[in-house]
Amino acid sequence: MMMKLTRKQKMTLEAIEYFINENGYSPTYKEIADLLNMKSESGVHRIVIILEEKGYVKTANGKARTIRVLRGV
Repeated sequence: MMMKLTRKQKMTLEAIEYFINENGYSPTYKEIADLLNMKSESGVHRIVIILEEKGYVKTANGKARTIRVLRGV
């Protein structure tokens, strides 16, 4: 069963997918924050953790350049 995403979670997942498609590697939390015009990298980090808990992404020990999208929006 797919868990619903909030608007901000969906936007974050789309930003990660976009960045990977454009650059061939995953973004840092700062790059995600910049794409979403967010001031806080810690806010992005919290959202990425939630996306991982919901099964949308996978990271290696929370390291930013290791974000893999498991399923898109």
